[in-house]
Amino acid sequence: MNRTIVWFRRDLRIADHAPLYRAAQRGAVIPVFILDRALLHHPETASARVAFMLECLRSLDADLRERGGRLILRSGNPVDVLPQLIRETQAEGVYAYTDFERIYGRVRDARLNRALAQQQLKIRWFEPLGTVADLVTAQQYREVWYGDMKAAIVPTPSRIQVPPEVSSDPIPSLAAVGHLNDGKPLPPASTKAARQLLQQFIEQKTTRYYWQLSYPSAEATSGLSPHIKFGVISLRECYQTVQLLKNMPDERIQRSRKQFISRLRWNSGFAQRFRYLPQLEVRSLYQEFEEADEAFDETLYQAWQQGHTGFPIIDAAARCLLATGGWQALNFRTRACYASFLSNLLGIDWRYGALHFMRHLIDGDCPIDHYQWAMQAGITSAIDLSWTRIYNPGQVAVKRFDPEGQFIQQWVPELRHLPTEHLGLPLLVKDYPLPIVNYQQARARRIQQLEQRRQVFMKQGNIVPYLTRLPQSVVPFGADRYESEVGWATLPDCDLFPAGLDLDALDLEQATALRTWFMAPVGVNPRSTSQRRSQVAVQEAQLTLL
Repeated sequence: MNRTIVWFRRDLRIADHAPLYRAAQRGAVIPVFILDRALLHHPETASARVAFMLECLRSLDADLRERGGRLILRSGNPVDVLPQLIRETQAEGVYAYTDFERIYGRVRDARLNRALAQQQLKIRWFEPLGTVADLVTAQQYREVWYGDMKAAIVPTPSRIQVPPEVSSDPIPSLAAVGHLNDGKPLPPASTKAARQLLQQFIEQKTTRYYWQLSYPSAEATSGLSPHIKFGVISLRECYQTVQLLKNMPDERIQRSRKQFISRLRWNSGFAQRFRYLPQLEVRSLYQEFEEADEAFDETLYQAWQQGHTGFPIIDAAARCLLATGGWQALNFRTRACYASFLSNLLGIDWRYGALHFMRHLIDGDCPIDHYQWAMQAGITSAIDLSWTRIYNPGQVAVKRFDPEGQFIQQWVPELRHLPTEHLGLPLLVKDYPLPIVNYQQARARRIQQLEQRRQVFMKQGNIVPYLTRLPQSVVPFGADRYESEVGWATLPDCDLFPAGLDLDALDLEQATALRTWFMAPVGVNPRSTSQRRSQVAVQEAQLTLL
């Protein structure tokens, strides 16, 4: 009987899983997950995210056992483990989805390809949903994405035969993999739980999701982000389940459905940008922004991390992240405001913010986290628009994001006695700090910095000469601040699989296609202050009506 190893990575499910289904059709399957210290102890690894992953592995093992199989767990460097496992099990080769979340993973997979080829062993890579290997325009990618989402879901194997003699390590405790429990509550970790969350979202939140998404206290998000990050449920299943609402007459549900699908697509779009430009993990998009505008200030950084800035909405976001891992309570808009404060008002490099987020987010996904951090810092500005998004963190932010004051009062209890209209910038409250920065002055300074640097590449027909390249050293950012396993980055062969774009080899047509990924959507323009105020008022009215 044929034997195939299925290497699970960020696809911890048995439903809508092409490598597993194809392997099960061929014969026996060896479903393996490898605990890799380079990922377990990456500078950006969060202990809570590892804890959630271990629970996902237990659920995956249970799902495999329901169909006669089991999960095979090994520890070590996959470049060594997988060739050995092929020989041990007499498997014909390995099936796996490609993964381009991190530079490390791409270096690892390039080394694995080389090692297997040298030993005349085989691996078949499958394209993940919503991605494309070729350089296409952003509009062409949109069509690819919708095509993938509309395609039939890959059947779940009815039976998964795992050779009984193949040994497995037990799924370890968090402490056994070198992490300490930091007290963050974990979401339920299973495909069944993800489907329940999706159904709860459909039944309880789609009448208000579109309008309340910006309000953290509304808890309008689906809560699916950790499950999507680890592939516990496929994007296609989420898309097709929500599309069942398409014929519902309620306009509120239709707006929420479209918004939810847009966010699924944005998720994939950030990953696709990283596929093209892996340097975005460690560098800014444009070379012009690689030099820091201001010296790093550790005191300001720690005040921002711990929630002691003197701006209640920022401090509430900081404390919420530390306590919960942000997977449900810290929604997109609140994260954006919190991020913008660090980069735009405190003048600290966006990479320090991305590092802190990734060390605490349970749903932390490198392409999403890093690209949006750079966006909020204003350094991925659309090349056809000079657009700066700097949130006013005072009373304006309270009115816009937390109009009832519930989020602030939950996470900044020393301000619970204050009325909502005084939660923006409280004066001389005992045990609460004064603001660490002058908003108006910091904002003016940042806008001047951004506008000066943007002039170098704004409205250029070919942006390729202005883009950063992959640095010679691929040591992850933050390795100097936290104990990490980064020896892989010091070895000489740091090729990538899949390879990023060779920017210096692009012709004009290819450069034009790449440019489309960094343009503002058609018809989108920066709103004036009066327009923004009007929109906030409308959203608040809608919230009241609901």
